[in-house]
Amino acid sequence: MSICLFGVNHKTADIAIRERFTVAETDYQERIKLVLDHPSIEAVVILSTCNRTEYYLSVSSTSDFEEYYSSLFGQQDNHQVIYKLTNQQAVNHLFAVTAGIDSLVVGETQIQGQVKTAFEAAKQVRIDSSLDKLFQMAFKAAKLVRSETEIGRNPVSVAHCAVQLGRQIFGDLQKQKILVVGAGETSELVIRYLINHQAGHMTLTNRTRSKAEKMARIFDTGVMPLNDMESRLSEFDLIFTATASPLPLISHQAVKKALLSRKHRPMVMIDLSVPRDIEDSIRSFDDVFLYAVDDLQKVITENMSRRQNTVVEARRIIEAEAALYMQWLQRKKYHNLLQQYQNKVDKEKNRILAKKLSENDDEVMQKMEILAHQVSKKIAHPVISGLRKVIESGNEEHIKMIAELLELEIENDT
Repeated sequence: MSICLFGVNHKTADIAIRERFTVAETDYQERIKLVLDHPSIEAVVILSTCNRTEYYLSVSSTSDFEEYYSSLFGQQDNHQVIYKLTNQQAVNHLFAVTAGIDSLVVGETQIQGQVKTAFEAAKQVRIDSSLDKLFQMAFKAAKLVRSETEIGRNPVSVAHCAVQLGRQIFGDLQKQKILVVGAGETSELVIRYLINHQAGHMTLTNRTRSKAEKMARIFDTGVMPLNDMESRLSEFDLIFTATASPLPLISHQAVKKALLSRKHRPMVMIDLSVPRDIEDSIRSFDDVFLYAVDDLQKVITENMSRRQNTVVEARRIIEAEAALYMQWLQRKKYHNLLQQYQNKVDKEKNRILAKKLSENDDEVMQKMEILAHQVSKKIAHPVISGLRKVIESGNEEHIKMIAELLELEIENDT
């Protein structure tokens, strides 16, 4: 069994490409079932956020995985955009992602919840021991990184950067009229950061009105029906969007109309969604400042440089934990060799005893069985211990050589 990964992220693809690969959380299970139709794929976890879409697979054959990958992407197979990783590299990557080391904002905490959601969705369909162990160890590694490095201090997120950007543009947020579109975790973080910076005049809207009303009661904001949003855009100076909508919610035409009503007073729009909630053509208006997720890379926060200095330390922890997982996977992969050898010893012991079965009475036979068991155990123990050490070393050449010497069969994983 091998671990494979393919995906795109903010480092390899811009938002226009990433949004083509996005899978909504509500669609995780349906997509997983489609992937599991492939006979060589034992289990899959799909992780899709504003910064990445990744497929983590447990496969019985890496060559079959390559064929599946090619049939899935076809001519879109651009190695500079879509990355493919296997085993150690894939494990290191997941651990770095879960710890927030691979995020747009290094050390952000929201990703851990997103990874857990992806993992839980996969478990509802089908998970195997390899992926189950992998994700459990990823959560452990992330916890270690947060407790043992500076990354765990003064947590930030993409939502934090978005609010910082709004403050850089407007300065004081108390007088600005603010609209937050969406009622999920990112929107909640945006509202919390806005409150921390004494923002006033906040309004919340969401496709499911009950969710918007519930969040509005918690944070004491106004509520607006989503159907009224475009007609009331002119009321707002600063707009944040963070939804899972597959199509834009704010159109070019609606913003054009809003600017006329505002007599061209500037508007700032910060779109934290992938796919995007705001039509990109809105950038053509002189009086609108539109920022998408990728634009936040240009926002420098006060503790980012400090976080970068701890990445090396965090990666040491990640690599150590990833090596432990690979040892476990190696033992699992070659566990049948240990069992094969033990079965060979038992078979030979039973063959010799069978010859004497008719020559001795039950009492003598019982003593012979006990003696044979003790002797075979004494002979087999150092061999099994040595074989286990070779397996844990991960040296494929040595494993194959020992297996050949002991006349054991290795299951092919090609």
